[in-house]
Amino acid sequence: MSTQKCEIGAPYGAAEGPLTASSTSALSGSFGFLKQVVTEVIRYRSFRAAEKELHALDDRMLKDIGIDRSEIKSALSGAANDRRNCWRF
Repeated sequence: MSTQKCEIGAPYGAAEGPLTASSTSALSGSFGFLKQVVTEVIRYRSFRAAEKELHALDDRMLKDIGIDRSEIKSALSGAANDRRNCWRF
């Protein structure tokens, strides 16, 4: 079984070390965290865009879709939770 070698940057020069399972899992864990952060940022921005669009409607149009101006945030949160739970088995 051969091990891959990777260069590790150090303050006193490059050092070589074997690429172990723990180092690869640490890298994939940090990418997982980054993916989660990006997903949450996208979710927040889409929530805010929908909230701004609903606030731009007049009261008659909001009444037509069945929500009051004071219910906009909770209606969006409830819709997001329903959509998320729809795909869980």
